[in-house]
Amino acid sequence: MRYLISIFVVTASLLSGVANAAQTDLICEYGLRMSIAGDHRRDNVIEMIWQGYVYRMQRVATSTGVNRFEHPQSGLIWISIPSKAMLLDGQEGTPVVSECTTVARAK
Repeated sequence: MRYLISIFVVTASLLSGVANAAQTDLICEYGLRMSIAGDHRRDNVIEMIWQGYVYRMQRVATSTGVNRFEHPQSGLIWISIPSKAMLLDGQEGTPVVSECTTVARAK
């Protein structure tokens, strides 16, 4: 899991064009970490920092009201509900990582 350290090389200063670009650090299952810039409840675009890459995720409407964002080029899908979130591989239809919550909530 040494490769995960590269996540923190990308800083909020690299994030561009996202409204309310406050960065939220998340911890997921197996101690995996990621960051989200933007407000997933209001913004149409957020930026996700995952494994050293920044993904500009576009909101997709859902019938259930779940916050869903997609990155068409990579096939990644970010789904967020109030208590936790998960990242899916849309091409394979499998979870990449789940049980993601804010670092503060995980303590």
